[in-house]
Amino acid sequence: MEKYNDASLPIEERVEDLLSRMSLKQKIAQIQCTIAAGDDPTAPLTFFQNGVGEIAAFPTGNNAKEVTDENKAIVDAICGNELGIPPIIHNEAITGLSAPEATIFPSAIGLGATFNPETVLKMADIIRQQMLAVGYRQALSPVMDICRDPRWGRIGETYGEDPTLAAAMSVAFTKGLQSDDLRNGIAATGKHFLGYGFSEGGLNMTTNPIPPRELREVYAKPFQAAISEAGLESIMNSYGAVDGEIIVGSEHILNDLLRDEMEFEGVVVSDYTAIDHLVDRRLEPDMAKAGITALRAGLDVECPYPQAYTVEHLVEAVTRGELEESVIDRAVRRVLATKFKLGLFENPSPRFDMYDMAYNNSEHNEHSLKAALESTVLVKNDGLLPLSKDIKKIAVIGPHGDNVRLMFGGYTRPAGLEMSISRSMGDMAGLAEDAGFGEDLSKSFGDDNFVPAEPFPGSNVLREHPDAMAAIDALYGPVTPTILASIKEKCPGAQVVYAKGCDIAGTDRSMFNEAIKAAKEADIVILTLGGKYGWGSSCTIGEGIDSDDIGLTGIQEELAKEIFAIGTPSVMVHMDARPLSSVFITENFPAVIEYWFPGTTGGRALASILFGDYNPAGRLPVTVARHTGQIPIFAGQYYGNGYHTGKIMLNKYVDSTKEPLFCFGHGLSYTNFEYRDLQVDSHTTSDGTVKVSCKVRNAGRMDGEEVVQMYVTDELASMIRPERELAGFVRVSLKAGEEKTVCFEMRADQFAFLNKDMKWIVEEGDMTVRVGGSSSDLPLIGRFHIDNTAAIVAHKRGFFAKSKIIGLVMNNSK
Repeated sequence: MEKYNDASLPIEERVEDLLSRMSLKQKIAQIQCTIAAGDDPTAPLTFFQNGVGEIAAFPTGNNAKEVTDENKAIVDAICGNELGIPPIIHNEAITGLSAPEATIFPSAIGLGATFNPETVLKMADIIRQQMLAVGYRQALSPVMDICRDPRWGRIGETYGEDPTLAAAMSVAFTKGLQSDDLRNGIAATGKHFLGYGFSEGGLNMTTNPIPPRELREVYAKPFQAAISEAGLESIMNSYGAVDGEIIVGSEHILNDLLRDEMEFEGVVVSDYTAIDHLVDRRLEPDMAKAGITALRAGLDVECPYPQAYTVEHLVEAVTRGELEESVIDRAVRRVLATKFKLGLFENPSPRFDMYDMAYNNSEHNEHSLKAALESTVLVKNDGLLPLSKDIKKIAVIGPHGDNVRLMFGGYTRPAGLEMSISRSMGDMAGLAEDAGFGEDLSKSFGDDNFVPAEPFPGSNVLREHPDAMAAIDALYGPVTPTILASIKEKCPGAQVVYAKGCDIAGTDRSMFNEAIKAAKEADIVILTLGGKYGWGSSCTIGEGIDSDDIGLTGIQEELAKEIFAIGTPSVMVHMDARPLSSVFITENFPAVIEYWFPGTTGGRALASILFGDYNPAGRLPVTVARHTGQIPIFAGQYYGNGYHTGKIMLNKYVDSTKEPLFCFGHGLSYTNFEYRDLQVDSHTTSDGTVKVSCKVRNAGRMDGEEVVQMYVTDELASMIRPERELAGFVRVSLKAGEEKTVCFEMRADQFAFLNKDMKWIVEEGDMTVRVGGSSSDLPLIGRFHIDNTAAIVAHKRGFFAKSKIIGLVMNNSK
């Protein structure tokens, strides 16, 4: 037996043995990727006789069994190469595997709103099971970007604005997906490294104006946490650029920072066609030169197909002495190591024996429901909610009220299905032909025979393609009750009417009168407004779908004003990937709910919350700006910036307040909570820990959950520090009258920063601890002192406080 096939040997030894047997062309194959799609997903693979490192397999099957068969055929086709090196098949899984029958969870921004890493951990484990069963071994997830600009269309893929929240969620996702043993896990891919979520103008793929210190302290923190605490196996580069260097070609970012400073040892894959940008942005004259630059910088695998990492380009570069073969060897070692860790040489095929556990499991849908419930944020409630189930007549108004597609966000199977039907498959064929695969491979992607949809009047947004909507309704309608259907089920004795009112975009007011009539005749109005999250020109937000206005799209705000003028009590349910920035709705509507894009069980979840069967406790993972002019606005701003200015006088807007509509961490409940008895260790050393505890009591008459949040302020520092920094949080379930003790333990080096010499230090001084229910509601205040200043090893520092809940006292007195 060859050493590389001996699973008992160390991975390093197996890698070196296999590498020594490989020709240059076989090595190049391992840093290539291709797309397997179309009626015959194995057709493109005939162009890779030496094997291939990764395969982007976009399933065409209608169920998990058919997806399994497709992926099994792909594996068999590639494993027939001379050395029998299996491929890694990848797919998207940020909110559930993007494939038929897979469980769909709330969008990532909604998951951030749960403030519950345990929910994300279990979700990722479900995704792991479902990916394993059908043969995927790498997820291009999770997104670890910090987003502080809601104009950016990809905000919905993130966990929000805060690096501590994102770090906790990223660690949970990575642990759940990869498991304790990668042989039974899925390689998680943290993306997009680095700084992608803060760009000039809020536009996708532009320059990221982030200083080196902030880049490390804020934007790298979730990645570092996942590397250090969860063994993150893969990272994807950003399309962006920092300090004049595009990330995909930056040795400073992909090697000096990622490898040397952060000690990442896994594989780096390119975001799709990212190497092209070196040419597009006039940094390299052609793709051959761009490939050399990317390889030298530290990019291992080019996705989704070889344009720069072609055999022709790289063999010629090595022959001419422009590229050392050792640079290729470095990338190949990382790819092979990942494949050995995944156990692909022993078992490369789908594990369909896991199908029943992975897919025929009611617990998975129940966890999706749990996530949807936990993600819902009650932003405002003047006593209108919860509603009585004895209401006689309910009007559901708005484009989201009876629409299956609008229950789902981007990077989900429904969004992908819509894109694939609405968009010409000829576009995909053209991409393949441009990549140099030739006419035969191009034809494998399908034909161009669709009829484009028309735009909404007065808008660039396209109407939903009827064929796409019919397909989504047929596949997901039976398992995805809409808001309207869920309310009808919850209140069988009520008359529930629906009026669309308006579209998600455009200026068509022809539906206003029907909506106004429904509102006048109703006892209560559920107004459902927001955006459409996905890919392409039929969406209002998503990848490459950015906005210069963070308000409601189209004439939805106008519809809201018309409904408010009727006088019927109205609940505003906002569904979008960015929060609701509407001063009018915030000031006038008695109840406002942030509902993001909740997934398959979303209608059920909302009905349960509206009628009091579930007490909401979600929290805003972003600060809500009043208008675009306040951007960027976030809780962790440096002292003296934004609305954290203290006594700084000449720091204001002429015609507006600096205060946001709602602060980070805000979220209401149907009950009230009281905090008391804060205990904080008075001193610690730079390598020590601080214990913090307090008691939290449900002082109301309804069971509920509270998200206890802890913030820390460095009172005097050698560098400007955040006015308040989220240090830890925990979601606590409390019955009416019940009290529990919440305990946090945080390391002093969690508050390390880069000094003037760009060295990581923990600094001596006083630290203030605040605990409460949001970043703006922190009734408990304490202090501790760090006794000494010391340099630290940054990748070994703390990232978020550990928490536990102990003891309880029942007290039903008011």
